[in-house]
Amino acid sequence: MLHSPLLAVELDILVLLSVACVSAIALAKLKSILKFPYTVALVILGIGLGWLGENVAGFEFFQQLSLSHDLILFVFVPPLIFESALNLDSRLLLRNLLPILTLAAPGLLLSTAIVGAILSWGTPLDLPQALLFGSLISATDPVAVIALFKELGAPKRLGILVEGESLFNDATAIVTFNIILGVIVTGQDFGFPALQQGAIAFIVSFMGGIAVGALIGFLMQLPISLTKENPLVLATLTTIVAYATFLIAEEVVEVSGVIALVSAGIVLGWYNNNRLRPEARHFVSEFWEYLAFLANSLIFLLVGLTVSRLQFFTQIEQTQDLLGAIALTLITVLIARAIVIFGLSSITNAVVNRSQPTASVPLSYQLISFWGGLRGAVCLALALSFDPDFPNRELMLMLTLGVVLFTLLIPGTTIAALLKKLQLDLPPLFDRLNQLLASILAKNNALNQLSTIENALVDPDPAVLANYQQNRQIDLKQARQDFQMLCKKTSKESSENSNLDSQILGQWIWSIALNLEAQTYQTIYDEGFITEGFLSQLKLMISIKQDSVSAGQLPPAQAKRKVLEAQLNEFLLTLGEQWVPQQAWVQSLRSQEQSNTYRYWEIIAYASKLVPIRLQSLFSESGLEREQVNTSIENCKTQYKAWEDSAQQQLTQIRENTKTLPFELQTQIAERIAQVSQNSTVSALIKAGVISKNAGRPLLQPVNSSNNNQ
Repeated sequence: MLHSPLLAVELDILVLLSVACVSAIALAKLKSILKFPYTVALVILGIGLGWLGENVAGFEFFQQLSLSHDLILFVFVPPLIFESALNLDSRLLLRNLLPILTLAAPGLLLSTAIVGAILSWGTPLDLPQALLFGSLISATDPVAVIALFKELGAPKRLGILVEGESLFNDATAIVTFNIILGVIVTGQDFGFPALQQGAIAFIVSFMGGIAVGALIGFLMQLPISLTKENPLVLATLTTIVAYATFLIAEEVVEVSGVIALVSAGIVLGWYNNNRLRPEARHFVSEFWEYLAFLANSLIFLLVGLTVSRLQFFTQIEQTQDLLGAIALTLITVLIARAIVIFGLSSITNAVVNRSQPTASVPLSYQLISFWGGLRGAVCLALALSFDPDFPNRELMLMLTLGVVLFTLLIPGTTIAALLKKLQLDLPPLFDRLNQLLASILAKNNALNQLSTIENALVDPDPAVLANYQQNRQIDLKQARQDFQMLCKKTSKESSENSNLDSQILGQWIWSIALNLEAQTYQTIYDEGFITEGFLSQLKLMISIKQDSVSAGQLPPAQAKRKVLEAQLNEFLLTLGEQWVPQQAWVQSLRSQEQSNTYRYWEIIAYASKLVPIRLQSLFSESGLEREQVNTSIENCKTQYKAWEDSAQQQLTQIRENTKTLPFELQTQIAERIAQVSQNSTVSALIKAGVISKNAGRPLLQPVNSSNNNQ
C-alpha cells in the first residue's frame, strides 16, 4: 500500500478530479432528466463519497479529506475571485457600480445586523456571536447561477449585477467578520468606540485592497507586455499575480485580499482586452476558466465530504433544537436577503431614475438576485476559521452548513425555472433579430447556389433542381415571416407608443452599424496599418457609442478622440511647447501628435464611408422590405455621411497647416497596400500548391513591420 503521504494526497486528488469529470459528463448526457447544476451534483457526490469512506472497505482515505479555512482562503479563493474579475466587463461594471456597491457594502452590513438581531433572540448565540455569524453567512457565491446565466443566455447586465455584488460582498464579509471577531476576542463592548474603530478599519481594509490590487495590476503590465507573444509564460505570470496579490494584501499590507484580487483582475482584464492579441487573450481566458473549474470542482466535492464527516444529518436527528435553529436561520437569511435586495434596490432606482432611467434595476432582476444568492466557499472558510475552543463553534458551523446545503439544493436547482418564468432565458431582442437576419441571409445564399449545384452534378435531374429551388424558397419565405412577426410582437409588447417599434429597430440597425465599424477598425489593424494602441482608442470610441445606443440615444454622438494615453501625450506636449519648445523630444512629440491626428481622421473618414455601403448591402441581400427598417438604415447612412464630411474637414485643415505630412502618410499607406497585396498573392499561390512554402517564404514581407510606428 501507499506509505508516502505525498502519494496518498496525489491519489486523493486524482480520485476527486475523476469524480468531477464523470459528474460533468453524466450531467451533460442526462441534461434533460437531471436538472441539477454541476456544483450541486458535486456536493451530493461528496456526501456519497464520505459515506463510502465510512462504511465500505478500501475507501477509508475519503475520511481524511475535508475543507479547512486555509485551504479555501489561500488555495481556492484566489483563482475563483481572480477569474471572475479578469473576465468582468469593466465598462459594464462601472455603469452599474452604484447598485452593486450598495448591495455589497451597506447591504451586507444591513443583512449582518438583521441576522444578528433575530438569531441572538431565537438561538443560543449571544449578540456578538450572532453578528459574527450574520457577517459570514451574508457572503454570496453565485458560481452555479452564473454558469446557468451563460448556458441559458440571460442578459449580460443581470450577470454583472449578480457577479459584481458577489465579488465585493465577499470582501466586505471577510473584513466585517474579522472586525467583529477582533472585538469579541479582545472583550470590547459593542459601543460607539468599537463601531468607530470598526468603521475606520473597514474603510482602510477596503480602500487599501483597491490600491494594492490596482498597483500590482499596473506594475505587472510591463512584464506581461514583454511576454504577450508567449501564452504559456503569460498564463504563468497571471497565476503569480493572483496568488501574490492575495498574499501581499492579506499578510504584508494587512488589507482585504479579496478586494485586492478584484482590483488587480479588473486592471489586467482591461489590459488584456485592449493590448493582447485575440489568440493570446483567448488562451489566458481559457486557462483561468480551467483553473476556476478545477477549484470549484474540488471545493464542492470537499463540502460534501466535510458534511459527511461532521455527521450532519445524524446530529439533526438527535437534536431537535438544532433542527429548529437551522430552520430559524434559513428563514432569517431569506428575510434579510429580501430586505437588502428589494429595499436597497428601490433606493438606488430612485436615485438613478433622476439622471439615467435605463440604469435602474428591474423587479425581475431583483427576484433573480434574491433567489440566486447562494452560499458557498467564503462563508465556509470563515466558519471553519474558529478556534476549537471558540464559544458555540459547532453550532455556527452546523448553521453554516445548513444554509449552504439549502441554497445549493433548493434555489440552486430552481433558479433556472425562475429565469424561464421571468422570460430572462431568452436571448436579448437584438440577438434574436440578428439570428433571424443571419437565417435569412443564409437561406438566400443557399437559394442562389442552384447554378453551382447544376454545374457540380453530372447529368442533373431537373426534378431534383426544381425540388431544391422550391424547398429553399419556402425556407426563405418562412424566415422573412418570422422576422416580421418578431417585429410586430415587439411593438405590441413593449408599449402603447406607436413610435417605439421604429425606436427599437433603429437601435438594432445602429448596433449592426457599430459592429461593422468595429470590424472595419479590426481589419485595418490586422493588415498592419495601425498599432494596438490606436486600435484600443478606436474600440473605446465604439463602446461609448454603443452605450449611447443602448440608452436610446439615436443617433449616437461621435465620441471624443482623446483617451488616457492621448491626454497624457497632449499634456506633455503642452508643457514642452511652453517651456522647452526647441527640445528634440518636444519636436518628436509634436510630429507624432500631428501624424496620429491625421491618421485618426483618415480612418474615421474611411470607416464612415465604408460602413453605410456594407450596411445597405447586408439588408439588400436579405430582401426585407419593412418600412421602419429602411427608414432606420437611411437615418444611419445620413449620420455616417455627416461624420465623413466632418472628418474630411479636419483633414483639409491639417493639410493646410502641414503640407508634407499628408504626402508622407499617404505614401506609407500606398506602400502598405502594395505589401499586403503581394503577401496575399504569394500566400494564395502557396495554398494552391503552385509554389512551395520554402520558395514562397522569402517573398513574404513581415506583416507587423508597420505596426512599430503610427
